[in-house]
Amino acid sequence: MKIAKKFMTLALATALGVGCATVGVSAAGSRTSAITVSAEQSAIYEVVQKIEEAEGFADLQAELPAVADAFKQVNEGKMEVAGFVDVLKTLSEETTDEEVKAAIDELVQKLDGKEFVTGFDEFKVLDADKAEKNADGKYEVEISVPSITDTMENIQLVVYSKEDAKKWQIVDPISVDKENKTLEVALDDGAFFTVVADRESAGSDLRALHGE
Repeated sequence: MKIAKKFMTLALATALGVGCATVGVSAAGSRTSAITVSAEQSAIYEVVQKIEEAEGFADLQAELPAVADAFKQVNEGKMEVAGFVDVLKTLSEETTDEEVKAAIDELVQKLDGKEFVTGFDEFKVLDADKAEKNADGKYEVEISVPSITDTMENIQLVVYSKEDAKKWQIVDPISVDKENKTLEVALDDGAFFTVVADRESAGSDLRALHGE
């Protein structure tokens, strides 16, 4: 009986240890976004979720290594908005293009009070023959964002695009459907983007999502 009890105690301790480890991994896990393009447009456009495999990421690493590293840290759950803002401030100080500098400074101001809803992904055009640009020269696409919740307010996109003269912007989606967790957005081919929302409305929902 004593041996049986020892085995039961050991098994229970092992189970609890595994459970705790699982919770730890969940709490400190990566900021997965699982963003996908709507089925109707999935043959025309794509969201590349593994940023290291994105077509433009190697160029980004070569041109702006600190930004590329920040994107990875955000995706891994190791960097929050405050840390990302510090990277942007340094970039602004080093930028000689006044238009880009002004855009970065504006983004820094508008990120105040924001929280990351997703990590950074790349938007790609798959079928140039069927893809259509809007009046602003961007592609309008509906994306599914599973991490959106009903309580999130002022959902926006932070976008870095080499095609845009300003490079950096924080923009409103064309439309937001919280019930179906979808956004209609306008993006440049090859743009990197992340979804953000007001911290007070997003914080508790995102902590629950990541098991914290």
